[in-house]
Amino acid sequence: MKEQARSFLKYDGFKAFSYIWIGIVALQWLTYTESIWYSETTALVGRILLLIAFIEILLPLKLLYRIVIEGIMMLIVTRSTLISYSEYVPSTGGVADQIEQFMGNMYPYIWFALITWVVYIFCAAFVTTHRRILLFMGIHIATFTILDSFTAEVSWVEVAWMVFALMGWLVSQHLQSFKQRYPRGWRHLIEYPLKMVVHIALIFAFILLLGVNMPTVKPIFTDPYTIWKDWNETGVSEPSNDEGTGIQGPSNAASGYSAEDNQLGNGFEFDYSPVMTIASSKRSYWRGETRKVYSGTGWADKPSKARVYDDVDVDENLRVESKSKVNTETLQQKVTMLNNNNYPVLFGAFTIASVQTINEEKDTSKLQWKGSQGELHWNTEADQADYPRRYTITSEVPIIPVKELQKKSYDDLYANYDETEYLQVPNDFPDRVTNLAKEITKSTDAPFVKMALLQQYLQENYLYTNKPDLSLKKSDDFVDGFLFEIKAGYCDYFSTSMVMMARSLDIPTRWVKGYAPGSQPNMTELQMRQPDRVNVGSYTVTNADAHSWVEAYFGPSYGWIPIEATPGFDMALLTEQDMNDLDTLDKENDEVQEQSNENTSENDPTFLSSRMIKMITVGAILIVISCITYIAWRLRVSLHYFILRLRMGKALSADLKVVVETERWLRYLHKHGMTRNDDQTLREAVMGWERSMPELAGSLTPLLQLFEKARYSPETVSSEDWSKVRSYAVQLRDLMRTKK
Repeated sequence: MKEQARSFLKYDGFKAFSYIWIGIVALQWLTYTESIWYSETTALVGRILLLIAFIEILLPLKLLYRIVIEGIMMLIVTRSTLISYSEYVPSTGGVADQIEQFMGNMYPYIWFALITWVVYIFCAAFVTTHRRILLFMGIHIATFTILDSFTAEVSWVEVAWMVFALMGWLVSQHLQSFKQRYPRGWRHLIEYPLKMVVHIALIFAFILLLGVNMPTVKPIFTDPYTIWKDWNETGVSEPSNDEGTGIQGPSNAASGYSAEDNQLGNGFEFDYSPVMTIASSKRSYWRGETRKVYSGTGWADKPSKARVYDDVDVDENLRVESKSKVNTETLQQKVTMLNNNNYPVLFGAFTIASVQTINEEKDTSKLQWKGSQGELHWNTEADQADYPRRYTITSEVPIIPVKELQKKSYDDLYANYDETEYLQVPNDFPDRVTNLAKEITKSTDAPFVKMALLQQYLQENYLYTNKPDLSLKKSDDFVDGFLFEIKAGYCDYFSTSMVMMARSLDIPTRWVKGYAPGSQPNMTELQMRQPDRVNVGSYTVTNADAHSWVEAYFGPSYGWIPIEATPGFDMALLTEQDMNDLDTLDKENDEVQEQSNENTSENDPTFLSSRMIKMITVGAILIVISCITYIAWRLRVSLHYFILRLRMGKALSADLKVVVETERWLRYLHKHGMTRNDDQTLREAVMGWERSMPELAGSLTPLLQLFEKARYSPETVSSEDWSKVRSYAVQLRDLMRTKK
């Protein structure tokens, strides 16, 4: 066993492990590009990585031989990949014809293979030292954290793998360095390979488990970029707005529109920084994206490929799958963004029907329509930083025939419904959730009434909180934990639970995220509570309005209808009764709006006050920083000795202070060209300096004497001597400045 271990470890293990760690990093980038590249390109690059790693690790031949083998195998892998994805179909001719045909079909894929090959080999040959490893991995980790923070991508898993690769690479480099420096110690170490591997594994496991299980801690300070961005936009500093309808993760505990929904449930703080204003004749929920794949912890829909989207033309009706046959009311909205964030979609009431303008222009080239889910996407691949600041859209809001729906059975609504994607339930979905849904709705056979009963049950039996007590949760399933253990939560808890309870009853549903209506200036609490009683106006939407709700499908005749599951929220829906009373309500709201305009006709000093507050705050901060800096500079010597005392863990004697101060003024002289040879004593050096600059003798001689007293004399240095050292040192610096 020991002989086998010894013979294996004589092999260049560092090189082999380097290919493994670089391969892990490359696979993380491959995961990131999976939604950007074609599937055949992703597969080809992945296979080339495995091929190169296999040859470099297991075939330690000469460089020339390896290059030849890798080149031949790369062509074979490229050919087989293109055949498997039907990008290349070999002809029935001879070998020469097939080679010619392959040469014409391998572009541009061969370039991806070549670049992967060259970069892989170069990184393994170049990144060999401790510093290069840290620099290489630091760049990659920093890049992924930036992508995670400022794009819609979520890169936690990728960063975790990179941290693992970094630790493994550093351990490999350390062992390689140990082997070269201490060959005898290395020979002894490899006598016990199992012990070495176990120790490394335990350290890795401890670090990773510690990182994964760290408790959620709210940041004490907002990061400087967010402070600057918020002040630049509104003059007010607010918490980070990287969060979604609930919470995106432990590090970002603030409300906002989410990029990732597969880990729902953490608590958060409300972020009241503004997102947009919407001019609309009706109060509505501002719909963003939908999700349909429930994972047990959240929603795990994969990014859609570009081919599932349709192009968008100005004023053209957007194609909607599963379009209902009910009457609708046309609703135009003018949206103005108030922050500089990039979002994957444009927000609008219900399902957007057409687009009029983008940034006051009729250019819709960067829009993509996903008709299956009614989402209007902004093509971030075309220009990540060019999310529209203003846009005008039109929605067709359905007028819901409530009384008619209440009488419809499953057979009436779903007789020809054979799609199962909106009925998806995990195989291990808890039975008690299904049993609870059946118990709540057993009094009716009408799907619409069942949804109303589920809504009533959730809103009456569970509490709303933005900080649920997760210590109560024992179940592995998000919905099960909420319904039977935590029993309190925010919108994500209620909406996800309603979707899954409805699916357990065979009612097609999907999860929707976007924003609640927001608020109007001078809107009373009563008006805000009346969904369809507020007319034309501008609604200001903040990150605190980020919300999620439910859409249920009631067959081809009625289509998708939104349903509010969260207590305290009112869904702005139009019903037939509302349309009958519409004229009367419009007149009442016109009077309310006119009276509000009269009450606010005087000049509003809010902007000026906000600007003044910003200027005063910035000025006060600058003054405080200046004072602290000046005091720290004046007390720099005292601070130096205070820090030194903390490092030593005890009070500094006068003798030690004199020695430390001597080292300080020696460094000062050295910076100004007065060097000291290694074979010189301090006395010899001082005598030489005094001969070249006699004017320094009055300071150098007493400093030398006090140093020798502190270092070599049995006499104790007094506090007065220490004060003299300080005085002479200051005098010496003044003389050096005068000499300049």
